[in-house]
Amino acid sequence: MSRRSRILVILAALVPVIGAVLWYIAGNTEGHNFSQFSGFREYFAENPPSHELPAADEQALLERYRPRFMLPKGHAGLIGFYEDYIAQGKLRDAEGIVLSASLDQLELNNVKDDPGVVFEHLPSVGVEQKPTVFARIDYDTLKVADAEEELTFLTYHAVFRHSGIVAGLSWWQSLGLMFAGDLNDWHQLDHYTAATLVLNAQGMPVALIVQQHNHQRTYVLGEGYVLPEDGRPVLDIAIRSNELYPHAPERRQHRTVRFPNRNSMRFLIGAEDAPWLSGYDITEPHEEAVYELSFLPHDDAFYTFKGYLGVQRLLPGRSGPPGADYNTLPQFKSLSTQLVVGYWREGDASDIARLDAALESDNWMEAFMRAQAQMLAVNIGCTAELQRVCGYQ
Repeated sequence: MSRRSRILVILAALVPVIGAVLWYIAGNTEGHNFSQFSGFREYFAENPPSHELPAADEQALLERYRPRFMLPKGHAGLIGFYEDYIAQGKLRDAEGIVLSASLDQLELNNVKDDPGVVFEHLPSVGVEQKPTVFARIDYDTLKVADAEEELTFLTYHAVFRHSGIVAGLSWWQSLGLMFAGDLNDWHQLDHYTAATLVLNAQGMPVALIVQQHNHQRTYVLGEGYVLPEDGRPVLDIAIRSNELYPHAPERRQHRTVRFPNRNSMRFLIGAEDAPWLSGYDITEPHEEAVYELSFLPHDDAFYTFKGYLGVQRLLPGRSGPPGADYNTLPQFKSLSTQLVVGYWREGDASDIARLDAALESDNWMEAFMRAQAQMLAVNIGCTAELQRVCGYQ
């Protein structure tokens, strides 16, 4: 058999593999913008975004706890959303007609409620970037059994020009995906890279939430993760995908799935080996990112844009995302829910036991959240009462 024939045979054999891998990575967008997913309209009607900027004392609090972001070697770095991204590109309507070839914040906000509008980023070569992290403050109540606690959520959004595929893939996964697009530029814009520091009613940091792909991950402070003395979280940016992980000086790999479900959650929590379709984020910090902290009202287009903040591409999952507020399913939008839904410890026997019990129920996610909420409340209490002996559960 000739070399060319062998290559054709190999490619033919990979066709079903490619399709399966693409489905795993991209997910199913159901043919429409995620901002139109059922439940968002009702959620934002009940919780309308504010038009006000954070007050002076709130801005000071956000400045005090601003995170440090550690970049891997060769990373393009953070950018400014309006200065480096929106200022470089074209805005089109649903029919493809160019509405504007030069955009600013006001113009983008004028069309933020149109789900059919598409912004196509056209990066300018040689223009110096203006890295900017947007910070916001929110308040919510954590309710567990008969107890309630008022919490403050300090959220920081880093912004990147594009998002890539996880770096830890098998050779056949990488080969299959390379047929579908650039592994470093899977879709334009990455602004779901968010870190949220949670303060209790006394203003003490007790937990950290980070967005990782299509889910959140919660770390209780003192329970395997400790803030530096200055209180500023240090976060590693994953190679290619930009996802955030608590800082470690050495190279590490992190289990990842496109979305936690019955078939993937046991792998994510460390209860079983990697399934056939799985991947790993890889972090290997090299240098700290320099950026300016900025503030926007919660109803700004950065958060609430309903259209596509990146060019539309043929394969599902490769089109630009909507605003940063569309970071999870509507039923998980409240910050207290995100705090709970992301709380589990990789390899923890008690968490795995509660997950296995929850998987026996019809609504496994709700059952698991309910069980984990009890542990979360206990362990947050331990963090808040450092002056006494307290065993984390």
